[in-house]
Amino acid sequence: MVDYQSDGNGWKRGIAVWGLWLALLVLAFVVVYVIWMRAFFEIYYVLVPLGDASRLAYELTMVGLMFPMVAWLVLGEPYLAAGARQGRLLRRSGYIAIPLLIAGAIGAIIPLL
Repeated sequence: MVDYQSDGNGWKRGIAVWGLWLALLVLAFVVVYVIWMRAFFEIYYVLVPLGDASRLAYELTMVGLMFPMVAWLVLGEPYLAAGARQGRLLRRSGYIAIPLLIAGAIGAIIPLL
């Protein structure tokens, strides 16, 4: 790992990293628990009714979706911190946010089908 010299703006970088990380956390919450929860409800109860197994499939899918999303965000914080030291914070936050936005757009389209 490359050691960067401190220029006195370390606390500003820290606030920027944590602020963007919290914004990404809120985005992930909206994508998973608002958009995709509705999308999977539509899939399992309307499009593909499985009877009594629908509830189990719905709950397992939501839990299965939660783990990769949490891992994505946990790995995103050090990635953002390294980007802040290199002057690439906004670009790196975009690399994390774009897949979340794409997943949200796909999840928003599913109930409209």
